[in-house]
Amino acid sequence: MTRAASPLVWVMMGVAGSGKTTVGRLLAARLDCDFLEGDRRHPRANIQKMAAYIPLTEGDRQQWLDAIAADIRQAIHLKREIVITCSALKRAHRQRLRALGPVQLVGLELPESVLCQRLNQRCHHYMPAQLLASQLEAFEAIGVEEAILTVNATLLPAEIVDQIWQQAIDRYPPLERAWWHR
Repeated sequence: MTRAASPLVWVMMGVAGSGKTTVGRLLAARLDCDFLEGDRRHPRANIQKMAAYIPLTEGDRQQWLDAIAADIRQAIHLKREIVITCSALKRAHRQRLRALGPVQLVGLELPESVLCQRLNQRCHHYMPAQLLASQLEAFEAIGVEEAILTVNATLLPAEIVDQIWQQAIDRYPPLERAWWHR
């Protein structure tokens, strides 16, 4: 992979409970950029479906992915660095997002037992723990050719961001400079 210049769109990816929002917000603070919660791009029908313990289909995900892609295109057009969350379960989802331009995906990896524990402790979210199995079933393993930064998401959030940051600096040396100098 060639070294890309900033600004970049950072996509925090993983199944429900992987820590996309928590880690994404911390990474956005480190980058001094905007954070967008991808869950807020779901149409009401998707939210109602998940809240009723019904897994989303690939068709259900299309409008949601369209909205996330629109956010990414806008950020690239405005040359604004952002961090956005998106489960990006399928290779096709990841390829679609990366094809939009200077997009870096970050995979948060952790065991199913930890995911279950986190989801069972989570309050006020429409995605119930009972749907985790459907997400794990839909998830397509990350291939080396995808050039995704992957991190151990069982660590403390600040440590996860440190891991991401170190990998990102290795791949994108301009990140060592303040955003207004990149």
